Amino acid sequence: MKPRRGCWSCTARKVQCDGNRPTCNTCGRLQLICQGYEPRLSWPKDNDKKRAILCDSASQVAFAFRNTRNTPDRLFFINTARQDIELYHCSSLQIQQRHVVISLPNLLKPPALCVGQNDLFQYFHDKAHVSLATFGMTPLQIHDLLMSMVLANSTIPDSALICAIMAYSSLHRNGLNEEAIRFKIQAIRFLSTAVQVGQMSSLYAAHHVATSMLLGSCENLLLSDSSGDWLWHTWGAMDIIQATQLKDQSRQHEIDLLIDWASYHHTISQFSMRHWRHKSLASASSTVNSRALQNPLYPALAQYRPNPPSSNPTFAVLNLLSEVCHTVVDSRDSISHRPEYLNSVQILSQRLDNMSVVPVPTDTDPETAFAVKLYQVAIRIYIARATASPSEAPTMLDSLIDALFNGPVKTCNCQHFFPLLILACEARKDEQRVAILNLIDRTQRDTRIRSIKGVTHAIQSIWVYQDLHADGDLLVNYLDLLSIGISSGSTIPSFA
Repeated sequence: MKPRRGCWSCTARKVQCDGNRPTCNTCGRLQLICQGYEPRLSWPKDNDKKRAILCDSASQVAFAFRNTRNTPDRLFFINTARQDIELYHCSSLQIQQRHVVISLPNLLKPPALCVGQNDLFQYFHDKAHVSLATFGMTPLQIHDLLMSMVLANSTIPDSALICAIMAYSSLHRNGLNEEAIRFKIQAIRFLSTAVQVGQMSSLYAAHHVATSMLLGSCENLLLSDSSGDWLWHTWGAMDIIQATQLKDQSRQHEIDLLIDWASYHHTISQFSMRHWRHKSLASASSTVNSRALQNPLYPALAQYRPNPPSSNPTFAVLNLLSEVCHTVVDSRDSISHRPEYLNSVQILSQRLDNMSVVPVPTDTDPETAFAVKLYQVAIRIYIARATASPSEAPTMLDSLIDALFNGPVKTCNCQHFFPLLILACEARKDEQRVAILNLIDRTQRDTRIRSIKGVTHAIQSIWVYQDLHADGDLLVNYLDLLSIGISSGSTIPSFA
């Protein structure tokens, strides 16, 4: 098939196209959406006898076969797809596994990829997606969402999403390399082009959010000088969700899943930002917020209040974590002694104690139920330590912490880094720290989990700081302790 000289938009308008790729300048000057140059499926004309038989009724079907030797007595048309055939064959087999895995259907328009890109795309489909950090959903659900978005469309945001998938897959398979960086830059350029189209549709917005989240996941995959960029990608995704009101426009479960994914990482970013002491990021954040206060049309990132994007019960604990980050102040602050503040902290503690993880299905998704329980315990420890003075450490936590070190810490790995950090701060004895190090070692050996080096560095810094003050008269402030550990690296870490 010969390549097209003009884009579909100019062809439909019957004007001359300049042929610029990926989008023509003619559409750009008129602020129109360029529909690109990709080939399309076309329905055959009525008088085209070589391509298809076009019939409106059964009598016309019989008439169409009048010159054939083997005319069937009765003709049936079956509306089916490959997936239906796979289900039919699966139903006739004796399946031993619990869940039947059905391959993706061969869709009409797969992404146009070269041989090397096909390998990366297949690698993401087979292996790389399992390292995506999620909560309340599985990486497989995010994988299915991204695959459906890529295979169903051919737009500029779709090209950005493909490049982001290639970058993530290349980083996961080969580590930091030139190919991955090139794909990341290309994805960002596509996003920059996409935001120039004017008002975004819900489809464009969803693709933009998915691409931003994947770019942020690339930064979290490996510890590097640009690892802190995950924060800007996450905030950018939340900006798009807020600006386009994607939540209100969405009536699809897949889009709700995408918003949940972005909201999880945004909630964790609030905890990281609270304890980040580097001036460059703090000043940039304050600049964004001051500009947002001056322009009410630009929503401030710090003003995103905890509001569950869906009915997913696991997000109740994250919403509570977000409220804690906005409510709890340093015990040395005069506000901490006010009755209204003490009352608000007490209400948060009661809500946490009364929180039920039901209906999290512990039998079908034990990892999610266990993760919710870990977050509950970690937030309870965080509230108790942060609101108590250093000289009045809460004794009610001793039995809870001992139970954790005698139970899950010895056997499990930790896919979520926030509970791991909070629990590591409680490891004062040598045997407890050895248990944490063994937990980190088991987590590193799990191929599903991204790099844990940033969290490990923060934990080691916290332990060093605790040891330096172990024999001194100066009592360590809990919030200062966390801030020192989190700010010990050159980039802000994610604890998702």
